Amino acid sequence: MLKYDFGIRMDLGKGIGSGHFFRCLAIAQELQKNGKEVIFLTNKEDEIKNHLGKQKIPYLILKQKLETKKITQCKSELKNIKNLIVDLPFKNELYSKQFRNICTTFIIDDLGCKKCFSEVLFNGSIVPDFHSYETDVKYTKTFIGSEYMILRKEFLKERQNIKLSTKPIKKILMTFGGLDSNNLSKKLLQKFFDTDYKISLVLGPSYKHTKNIFEISKNYKNIKIYNFSKNLPKLLSSQDLVLCSGGITIYELACLGIPCIFFPTEVFENKTASSFTKNGFGLNYGIWDNVPDKILKKILFLDDYNKRKKMFQSGRKIVDGKGLFRITKNILKYSEK
Repeated sequence: MLKYDFGIRMDLGKGIGSGHFFRCLAIAQELQKNGKEVIFLTNKEDEIKNHLGKQKIPYLILKQKLETKKITQCKSELKNIKNLIVDLPFKNELYSKQFRNICTTFIIDDLGCKKCFSEVLFNGSIVPDFHSYETDVKYTKTFIGSEYMILRKEFLKERQNIKLSTKPIKKILMTFGGLDSNNLSKKLLQKFFDTDYKISLVLGPSYKHTKNIFEISKNYKNIKIYNFSKNLPKLLSSQDLVLCSGGITIYELACLGIPCIFFPTEVFENKTASSFTKNGFGLNYGIWDNVPDKILKKILFLDDYNKRKKMFQSGRKIVDGKGLFRITKNILKYSEK
């Protein structure tokens, strides 16, 4: 069996945003560029196939339902894998403990407030409350702050092409993650039927109501639906405003500087949205409450070019888009050769 330099343990599906996959994909591609062999260790074959598309990265499906069984399977594979990268939002502590002294382990985390037993910990969150860990400072090397947020390099490239319109807002894009479990896509899209705004809606690869969305919007000329756009950075850069949930997309928008309104669906997303708003980027609508006039008021507030310009400058200052390269450099530095 082929020996791999790195295994990347991540999952897809319910409760897990596609942003985790795409940042792991970005790391995998950078490691491959450096001559390393990489394999994904994940939970659902249909999801990984759908997300990978034409990307040629091998994967191993962990078919067991219990996490302890998946860990056992991972351990059995380690004879063929030198280093383990883990990006599991609610299981990072467990994996960092189980694989300590077995292989060099790198944890990618956003939420903090846990123990970490791995050799290296990365956290790119802007939220100070999410920077707290219990670690052995002599053992675990930590890299924390938004300069370590992993974004695909396409965002850094597209960042050079952004030019804000000085005119009032006309083009609005909506995107609510890979799954959109609360179906904000439908709930908010309906509020823009028969308006003068040009609306683009990007559906995620795990979204379950695609057919219905196309059906209800087909008679509205101001609406355009994208079924999982793989050229999202370019599409985002052409918008006056973006409506999004509170995950990794916020960091992508900050890197580009595109003005946005956040619609978080979880407590941790609300904290992220509030932190960005406090630092001058985006407006946090809060949990969706079905009040369309409230959305329109926020959009009209951002019609002021000077407000959007300040937002543009603040976002790009918070996230410079180079976190991928900082993290890859440190992974290569501390990995088992």
